[in-house]
Amino acid sequence: MNGQDRTIAERMFPVVLVVAMLVTTAARAGDVMYRVRDEVLHDIDPRLFGQFMERPSWGEIGPEGALVPGTHELQPKVVELLERMKIPIIRFPGGTDVHVLDWRDMISHVPGRGADRPVSTGHKGDKVTNNFGYDEFLRLCKRLRAEPIIVVGLFQAHQGRKPLAEAALEAAGLVAYCNARQGAKLPEGMPDWPSVRALNGHPEPYGVKYWQIGNETWFYFKKLKKVLPGRAAKHYADCVMAYARAMLAVDPDIVFIVDGHGPTYEATRLVRDQLGDKVRHFVFHDYLPWAIGKDVKKDGKAVAVDELSVTDIWYAWVATPYIDDDGLSYFSEPIMDEARRKGFKIAVTEWNWNGWWTRPRGALNSSLAKGIGAAGFLHALMRSADVIEIGCQSMLVGKSWGISAILADPEATEPPYYMPSGQATMLYSRHHGPKLLALEATGIPTYVQPIRMEGIRPRDKVAYLDSLVTASDETVFFHVISRHFDEAIEINVDVTDVGRFTGKARHYVLTGRLRNRPGPGQPRQVADITHTDMTYDGRVLKVVLPARSVSCIELYRK
Repeated sequence: MNGQDRTIAERMFPVVLVVAMLVTTAARAGDVMYRVRDEVLHDIDPRLFGQFMERPSWGEIGPEGALVPGTHELQPKVVELLERMKIPIIRFPGGTDVHVLDWRDMISHVPGRGADRPVSTGHKGDKVTNNFGYDEFLRLCKRLRAEPIIVVGLFQAHQGRKPLAEAALEAAGLVAYCNARQGAKLPEGMPDWPSVRALNGHPEPYGVKYWQIGNETWFYFKKLKKVLPGRAAKHYADCVMAYARAMLAVDPDIVFIVDGHGPTYEATRLVRDQLGDKVRHFVFHDYLPWAIGKDVKKDGKAVAVDELSVTDIWYAWVATPYIDDDGLSYFSEPIMDEARRKGFKIAVTEWNWNGWWTRPRGALNSSLAKGIGAAGFLHALMRSADVIEIGCQSMLVGKSWGISAILADPEATEPPYYMPSGQATMLYSRHHGPKLLALEATGIPTYVQPIRMEGIRPRDKVAYLDSLVTASDETVFFHVISRHFDEAIEINVDVTDVGRFTGKARHYVLTGRLRNRPGPGQPRQVADITHTDMTYDGRVLKVVLPARSVSCIELYRK
């Protein structure tokens, strides 16, 4: 902690600061013990560490702002950063704008239009180009060896703004463009989309398996209930079924991802009753904390934002998404219990630590804190991986939004760089095992988090160290978030229950500067992932975790 921050913290939060220092002093003495158990809790699907390549229009334009100027291609250095991330699955293109955009605007040589692509208007009236479209996205997925998820808009049909049969046929046309072979028999009235795809340089089908019907339809379900009292769920199900039937008529091998959060669950259940396993995943999204303004409370009482210290803000921001009775990150979503009872799977196709100050701004606005908070989301995903198979962090590439994994310069004069939340997901994607193991822990220091700010809730107990273990046949991966603001913590990891080990380990750690603005000679990128090789007795590893960090420690089996 620098002098200014320490002065603020001691003045604004003296009791908690002293308690935290006392607790972690004990922890540094070697009291923190983890014992990895030879018990598999559930599988870890690598698709948990996916990304959402949104193509928005309002204040951010996503990959449109990361292109080589005047072309349809991503800047080479952006692609280099993407390749390092080892992304297993990518969702595209929306998002909110998918409800108002015509997919045909995102390809070239549409019949009757010529070669060029038009400029589109987003849901808030903003203009956005279509230089990065379906062909560019799907070619990128092939290069990255990432599975694509394509989203089709349901809003126009669902709200009666377009005849259902027409809207469903348009969605099926996109399936034909992506998946149908040249010369295939297509539904009556459908253009020869495979020939258009060939004209655009890809004669062979792309073979897109996953299709998401609609995006965040729960937001307009309330209005639908007023218009169609008692019939909203059936109407929604009828719309989804019409889309599904039209799309399956083009490619019977595709599968669907459909909203299942809140009021959409009963309607989606009706669809699954008819389509069975063709509805592969139900969806919920999770963002926290959203806009942080005047409605902030501390110890249950309203408090002005400018009264919060740097450490107040830090310890609130890193306690996400939700904290259980042991002080660890988890998801609080009713559909997960339903999934366990009914045997279906879940895709969280949008998630991230997504928050910003309105006015006045707080004493801290740290991208590193947001990255540590995003790691809490990753732990929540992994703890619920018995039902959650897919996660898509939002968003992958942008020019200005702080939730972007990669920020790029639209003029391509400055190099692109990673943001900490994207680096957290990259760390886990590159270093994890396919099985989640049971973990016993003693001596874990905790703190009280008394602040409510938008979606972030107060908790009597938050663990400074949030840990879990994954494993493969060759390696045990110890994952740990260190939430402590300014104290390193020593831990012991006992692996004697899970086999014989070589006595060699590698410690990968994500850490960086607290302040976003670079100092003299510092890069714009806030954080880095570094590694250190270690040796131990093959039984108990002792390691010191830096403050404000996310770690993965690989322990190698004999």
